[in-house]
Amino acid sequence: MTASFEQLSPPQRLAVVYAPAKVRNAFALLLQFDERLSDIVSRVSEPMIGQLKLAWWRDALKAEQGQRPKGEPLLSMLAEWEQPELTAAALALLDAWEMLLMKEHWSDALLDRFATARGEAVFGGYLLLQQKDAPEGGIAREWAKRDLAERYPNAMPDGFSVATEALPGRRLFRPLTLLVMMARGVSGPRLVWHGLTGR
Repeated sequence: MTASFEQLSPPQRLAVVYAPAKVRNAFALLLQFDERLSDIVSRVSEPMIGQLKLAWWRDALKAEQGQRPKGEPLLSMLAEWEQPELTAAALALLDAWEMLLMKEHWSDALLDRFATARGEAVFGGYLLLQQKDAPEGGIAREWAKRDLAERYPNAMPDGFSVATEALPGRRLFRPLTLLVMMARGVSGPRLVWHGLTGR
């Protein structure tokens, strides 16, 4: 089963390429789902509408096979994997993004909670798919906060800042450290060099 990478940016696709073949498609789907939820948050003008959309996704992911709504390609791909780890990570992402819908203003405390939840869902989900332990959560939070600030610069509170964390050098973590480097604004040959060397 092959996931479509159309919704991912070229740097995200690079991160997916460095994932082990057995989890590459599942990791790509997790990133695509994260993109879909970000798109929902960015487009809704009323929090209630956004919550209804997220509730639809939550119910659909929890539904038994054969009872899931038809006609949503991303849902179909997520469901076809039938991996509890992937479903759990997707549901955790829903909980994370819903935090932002429930508040008119994003405080530092809220962003910390969101970044922890989103980072654990994506980074932890990637590693759980391989039955591996996650690294210290600092890099996951850094990625989640930097990436959010890039998407929604006008929504960040005054004095918003993100600590730069030390990146683990193990090859296993390369897809994740590539995401962090991308969130730091690294691109082009420098990003490719990090993918090859970890530096």
